[in-house]
Amino acid sequence: MLDQRDCIGGFRYQIMNKIKQIYGTAVRAAVLFLFTHCTNNPELVRQINMIDTLPVEQRENIHLVYTDSGFKRFEMKAPVAAFYNDLQSPKLEFHKGIHVWFYDFSGSVESELSAGYAIRYPAFSRWEAMHNVIFVSKKGEKLDTDHLIWDETAEKIFSDKKVTVTTGKEIIVGEGFEADQYFNSYKIQKITGEILLEDED
Repeated sequence: MLDQRDCIGGFRYQIMNKIKQIYGTAVRAAVLFLFTHCTNNPELVRQINMIDTLPVEQRENIHLVYTDSGFKRFEMKAPVAAFYNDLQSPKLEFHKGIHVWFYDFSGSVESELSAGYAIRYPAFSRWEAMHNVIFVSKKGEKLDTDHLIWDETAEKIFSDKKVTVTTGKEIIVGEGFEADQYFNSYKIQKITGEILLEDED
């Protein structure tokens, strides 16, 4: 039979344990509040918001075909996709990379995009591609960079990072890039270097 002091001691232990849990939760909430309201680093805020979050759903061997008015606009393949149901900004994460083909109205491939890592924000129809990003046009012009943003709605691809564009005649290095998703026309910001390529003939 339990002594009353044992019962009181157990009750006190439960209360103290509960207080510790509440205190710990309050401290974590305060830290998150300070970081998210006092920092100017969006990447740090994004990382803090991802603490202790797990994907709602994960799938392998993803194959997506997007059509508009009966025409195939782009096709995407990825080894793995994980969906995170963040109330403010739900996202799809492709941590093993993506490969995208953009099509014209005749069904021909206009350009290709590949990256070692990517995120899609469905609410904004916006993609971020990172790690060894390569964008190639049907003419053979190639863009290399470490970070690229693709706006599905505007059908634009752009970056504010270092880019290298290789054409059949030259290599152009700059900071910043903007193009249509078919890579038919583009603009390089802040050109820092140009190398003319010699003809092989």
